[in-house]
Amino acid sequence: MRQTDCLSFVQSYYNNGLIFFEPQVLSQNSIDGKAIGEFPILYYITASLYHLFGQHEFILRLLNILLVSFGFYYLFKLLMIVYSNLVYALGFTFLFFSSTILIYYTNNFLPDAGALGLTLMGWYFYYIYFVERDKTRSFVISVSFFTLASLIKVTYGLNLAAALLSLLIIEIIVNKAKKFKKLVPYILAFLVSITIISGWYIYVIHYNEANSVDSFLTTISPIWDLKTSHIFNVWDYVSNYWYTKYYYESTLHAFGLIIICGFFFIKYGNRTILLFSATTTLGGIIYAILFFSQFSAHDYYFIALIPAIIFLVIGSFSSIYFRFPKVMNNIFVKIALFILVILSLNYAKEKITDRYNDVNDSLAKIGMQLNNSQDFIKSIGIESDAKVIVIHDLTPNGSLYFMNRRGWTFKDTSSIALEKLSNNIIAEANYIVITDSLYTGCMRVNELTGDKIGSYNGAVFYTIKK
Repeated sequence: MRQTDCLSFVQSYYNNGLIFFEPQVLSQNSIDGKAIGEFPILYYITASLYHLFGQHEFILRLLNILLVSFGFYYLFKLLMIVYSNLVYALGFTFLFFSSTILIYYTNNFLPDAGALGLTLMGWYFYYIYFVERDKTRSFVISVSFFTLASLIKVTYGLNLAAALLSLLIIEIIVNKAKKFKKLVPYILAFLVSITIISGWYIYVIHYNEANSVDSFLTTISPIWDLKTSHIFNVWDYVSNYWYTKYYYESTLHAFGLIIICGFFFIKYGNRTILLFSATTTLGGIIYAILFFSQFSAHDYYFIALIPAIIFLVIGSFSSIYFRFPKVMNNIFVKIALFILVILSLNYAKEKITDRYNDVNDSLAKIGMQLNNSQDFIKSIGIESDAKVIVIHDLTPNGSLYFMNRRGWTFKDTSSIALEKLSNNIIAEANYIVITDSLYTGCMRVNELTGDKIGSYNGAVFYTIKK
C-alpha cells in the first residue's frame, strides 16, 4: 500500500509543478490531496527527472538502489579498517545485505532502504572522526548524512542520537571531560541537526493538520498503549511470520552465536565499534518500544534495526577475531562464512521471487488490473483533471496512481466503508469506477452510476448521476 503512496507523491509533483513544500497525493481524502509524510527529496528528484527522461518508475528504484549500494560500500570500507581482512569485510557486508526485506525494499519505492544507506555512510565517516580526531571534515559529512537520513525517515534519528551519546561517553566518562570545551562546536552541530529535523516534522504535523490528513503516521505507537492480547499478537507475527523474512534463519543463528561468544571476550574487541554497538542497540530498543504495534503489519520497520544488528555483530566478532587470530584466519572458517553468505543470498532470492509471484496479494491486485490503463482512459473521454470514485480498492492511492487521476477509493460497499461517500465528494467527482462486478448490486452505488462509458480488465467506468 505504501509503495503507491510514494509513487503518488512523485506523480503529483510531476502533474502540479515542482513546488517542494506543497507535496500532494492523488487521493482527495485531504484538502486538494495535500499530504505529507517523510521529507520528499527523493520524490522531488524523481519528478524532476521525469521531465528530462519521461515517466519511468525505475528512476525512484534507481535512487534507492544507489543509496543502499553506497551505504554498503562504506560499510565494507569500515570493515576493512576494523579487520584489515578482505574476506571478512566482503563476507559480512554481503551477509548483512542478504535480508529479504532489505533487498525487496532496495528495489522499490519506500524511503526506508535509502535512509539506511545514508545512515551507513554516516557511521563510516563518524568512525573516521573517532579514530582520527582531527578529521573535522569527516564529522561534518557524518552528521550531514545522519540528518538527511532522519529527514527522509524520522526513526533513523536514533542513529544521530546514538552518535551524540557515543561522543559524550568518550569525553565525559573515558576522557573525564578534559577536552570538553573543544567539543562545544561539535555538540552545536548536533543541535543544529536536531533543530532542522524537528523543524521539518513540526511543519509536517502542521501541514497535515491544516489539510485534514489522517492517512500518514506522524506520531508514535508505543507498547504501553496496547492491550496485553495485542502485544502478544504483535510478538506472534514477528516471531512466527516475519522472523523468516528478516534474514535466513541460519544467518540469524550465526549472528546470535557471534554476539554471545563475543560477550565473553569483550575486552579484546574494537572499543569504538563496541561503543557504537551499545548506543545503537539502546536506540534500537527504544525504537522497537515506541513503534511496537507497527511491527505486526509493516515488515519494513525492521530495516531501521539493521544498524544496531550490524554493530552488535561486528563488535562481537572483533572480540573473537582479535582474541583468536590464528583460528579466525584459518581457511576453513573463511570458507564456512562464504558458504553461509551464498546460502543466505539464495534464500533471500527465493523469498523475493515468492513475493513477486504472489497472485494472492490483495493489495497488488488493483495494480495488475489497471496497469497500462491510461491510454484507454483518455480514449473514453476521461479528462486529465477529472476526479473519480473507485469502488473496491484496498489502498488510498493504488488505482488512482495507475489511472493517473485524482479521486477517492473505497475498499467495499459496506456502510462503514461508504460512510465517507458524502454529497460533497459526489458533487466533486466526475466518474465512478467499479473494479469488481460483485459491487454493482449495491443500492448506494447504483444511485450514483450514470452511463457506462467503457470497461478495462473487468473494471467498469461510468459517469456519475448528479
